[in-house]
Amino acid sequence: MKERTIIIIAAIILALSALSPLIFFNDNPNEYNYNSFKLQKSPTGWVTWAYKGEQPYQLQLRHDPKTLENISIDKNIKELVLSKPALATTIDPNMTSRAVLGAIDIANILGRRLGLYGIQVIGATTEFANNGTYVIDCRDVQENMNVAVLQLGNETKVYLEDDCIILQGETEEDINRAADRFVYNILEVMP
Repeated sequence: MKERTIIIIAAIILALSALSPLIFFNDNPNEYNYNSFKLQKSPTGWVTWAYKGEQPYQLQLRHDPKTLENISIDKNIKELVLSKPALATTIDPNMTSRAVLGAIDIANILGRRLGLYGIQVIGATTEFANNGTYVIDCRDVQENMNVAVLQLGNETKVYLEDDCIILQGETEEDINRAADRFVYNILEVMP
């Protein structure tokens, strides 16, 4: 009887030891913490949560921070964006809808729909596209409105040209990556 109890206790200890890595270590590549923000893979991108006071906001972007670490960003952009009540996102009208996705992600998170930042986000093009679309470029930066130009270039990065924000990508998909890097910086997920 005593031997049987010892065998049962030993079996329980062995079973718990074998399961402990599953309990204490999360090696799930579809879920991780990044700078105290929880990120989780979704069917269309990555989800994280931001808080305004006690109110949680579920936010979705197309790329996770780990894949954007190689994109440089000007350290003054966050302060500039949050200092003005409006932001115009503008693209070349000859780009495909793929480039527009980055502007939409910016508008969804920074704009008034969620109430997280409440910035008036205006969609525009850098040259005439039609009578219903604003034409805005870096010359249109104002005291109460920032301009963010999403453009193609020889390097993927986010930088300031005078007081104009440039989200540049080598491809249209890289423009989306730059837009996600920009948003993660504003959210303080990434420095």
